[in-house]
Amino acid sequence: MSAATSRRTGQAGSTGTPGDGRTPLRPAKQRTGSGAVPVLGVLLALCVLALAAVLVRDGLVLLGAFGGTPWTETAVGAVSGTAPATWLAPAGVAVALLGLYLVVASLGRRTRKEVRLRRAPAVTITPRDVARLASAVARDVDGVATARSTASRRAVDVTLSTTGEPTVGDAVKDAVTRRLSVLDPSPRVRVRVLGGDR
Repeated sequence: MSAATSRRTGQAGSTGTPGDGRTPLRPAKQRTGSGAVPVLGVLLALCVLALAAVLVRDGLVLLGAFGGTPWTETAVGAVSGTAPATWLAPAGVAVALLGLYLVVASLGRRTRKEVRLRRAPAVTITPRDVARLASAVARDVDGVATARSTASRRAVDVTLSTTGEPTVGDAVKDAVTRRLSVLDPSPRVRVRVLGGDR
């Protein structure tokens, strides 16, 4: 095998382990949630559909398709001739603040949905997988009958039922915390024993 081939093979096989002289892998890009944009989009779409339904209904009324009074005409008549009132100023401020909130929410930073591994930043897992791992670790602790977990990027909640040992909650917390220390950031672990104090 030639020296050039050896160099190419070594470069291709580089895993990026710290301290071995090779280039480390770059951290993986974390997937993010869509934030408030979908919710705002749905609300605006519903408002547009409602307005469209009103306009179509009024158009059919004006064409004589069926009887009735156009709703838009009724709405305009209800506000025409309305005198200024003291409540209009705070109402206007409230509407302006709502509009500002919608703009900020639509442009806001999207939420992160995954957690990196501390020693392998190119690998990420989801909070659901973190919860499954926590439950599996908890079930391996002596005295645990059942365990279920929920997790976010920064916290894990483990709920246990036990065979009666008083210290099983502390043992589970230690075991889960130790196992999840490989995550970056390491989540807070809370343990609740059904029928117990923790």
